[in-house]
Amino acid sequence: MVSLHLPSFTPSGGLPCDSPTGRANGGLAPRPRLPMLLGFEGGLASNPSGSTPLSTVSLGDGSQRRRSLGEMDEEAQLQELGWSSATLVNFVENASTSLHWVGLDGTILWANREELSTLGYTADEYIGHSIVEFHVDKVRIHDILRRLLAGETLRDVPAQMIHKDGSIVHVRIDCSACFDEAGAFSHTRCFNRNVTAGGLEASERQKLDAHSLASASLELARREVDMKEALLHQMLPPKVATDLSAGRTVPPEAFEHVTLFFSDVEGFTHISASVPPGEVINFLNVLYTVMDYCVSLFPIYK
Repeated sequence: MVSLHLPSFTPSGGLPCDSPTGRANGGLAPRPRLPMLLGFEGGLASNPSGSTPLSTVSLGDGSQRRRSLGEMDEEAQLQELGWSSATLVNFVENASTSLHWVGLDGTILWANREELSTLGYTADEYIGHSIVEFHVDKVRIHDILRRLLAGETLRDVPAQMIHKDGSIVHVRIDCSACFDEAGAFSHTRCFNRNVTAGGLEASERQKLDAHSLASASLELARREVDMKEALLHQMLPPKVATDLSAGRTVPPEAFEHVTLFFSDVEGFTHISASVPPGEVINFLNVLYTVMDYCVSLFPIYK
């Protein structure tokens, strides 16, 4: 663990004028005080080959030797890499990813511009407040803090945060904890990725799926009703079937003259015993289809 102590930018100082926001405000942009400690794991940087950058050191006897960044103090490390404290501060303050630190009691110690912009708060409205205030699911954020205190590194954890206007911001959290040399918890180091657009798309898909399911269920119910009505109209006279479908009582009707016709298939018992069942069913289907057609030509009820 290499800890880099950075100078703090107070409201009277502001950001370097090379930042976009600084230029917009005439060269300096007032900002809340940035915490002094910025932790990096595994050194400040590595060269393209993956090895630790080396520096030439002159020894008292006139000889020279090479030393790694790990052997240097923090200021020497920055000088070796050609960095300045202001450059690092400008980098984290204006990063396109939301960054924030949270203390042991859940208080937000620092947040960069992207974090404040994403949620719509000013620094005073956000920094110094409990992170729990800005989460929809209080149980989830308490569990996240508990896991960080235990030294766990969290990756791609979904959460919902509350925007200043009351809307929900869907985020994915990558976070770890920073511990001091004595092993005591110092603060969290959290990156929040705004995935609200993806979250809304998923929500819309869920709504569409629910709508499609409801429509399919309604269509199935309609088909069942149509089948029942069709069956009733096949079994009963149309007027009787309509009244029954509507839930109305069907009064009895009297007819002065009625003709009844009965038909039978001669030798059907023998046919059923000597012919495969499938052929019997096909034969009856053809017979009843012809009979239904004949009945439909006259004002009679079958």
